[in-house]
Amino acid sequence: MVDTMLFAQPARTDGQTDTFAHTVWRKLCHELQAAPAPLWAEHSAPQSLLARLLAEKLAEPIIPFASLHPLFCQILQQSPAIMAAAAQDLHAYATMDPAREGYVAPFLHLKGFQAVQAYRIAHVLWRNGQRLSALHLQSRVSEVMGIDIHPAAVLGHRLVLAPGYGLVIGETALVENDVVLMSDITLGGTGKQAGRRHPTLRRGVLVGPGTQILGAIEIGEGAKIGAGAVVVKPVSPFTAVAGNPARYVNSHTHWPVLTMDLSFPAIDYLL
Repeated sequence: MVDTMLFAQPARTDGQTDTFAHTVWRKLCHELQAAPAPLWAEHSAPQSLLARLLAEKLAEPIIPFASLHPLFCQILQQSPAIMAAAAQDLHAYATMDPAREGYVAPFLHLKGFQAVQAYRIAHVLWRNGQRLSALHLQSRVSEVMGIDIHPAAVLGHRLVLAPGYGLVIGETALVENDVVLMSDITLGGTGKQAGRRHPTLRRGVLVGPGTQILGAIEIGEGAKIGAGAVVVKPVSPFTAVAGNPARYVNSHTHWPVLTMDLSFPAIDYLL
């Protein structure tokens, strides 16, 4: 069961989610017909489109496109949940920016979207015991896109990295649905202890650029983290924090991810 989508979509059952994903991929394929890249027309199946995109981005002499593309195709064909999640991610990017028309631009050009889909493939490899392959993908995404997501982390749907450059998500991090992360953010650990040591971000959290969230702490749903904050203590749901160390600023009743408003009243800033 997929919960209510914050990004302009109603609650839906699994079957409806499949229909929604099919609609997104069908529209993308239609839009790509007008894109200045005729080779995309050779890959009409959504799995092949996404596999080609990621393989082109991440190929290198050690593991070339000819090796990556069939591997990615196989994983995407065997893991329909990835395609469903990718469709929801893609729609979230298109929904959040009213100036963006269609799905082609985020699909072809937004490294945040592409990095998350590569992570989803690496996550499958990690869970299947192919950990060196998963870590290789993590390394390539970090090198090419400047986004470092450990393949063991657990990420939800409709995750938006805007733009996400300089983002680090640690091994035991959990990020739920409908979260927005800006650039230069670390979801990091503290110490070398075993077990959970990275943050949990609940649904609908908005995290401003330059933020560090450290340790096995929970950021409650609907919370807003101001730019440049250093968060080392839990944050309650629907509250805003800012500063170093981060402190309570105010509470709210709306979802900050829907407005992307990272401003605070000047009098409330705590540095």
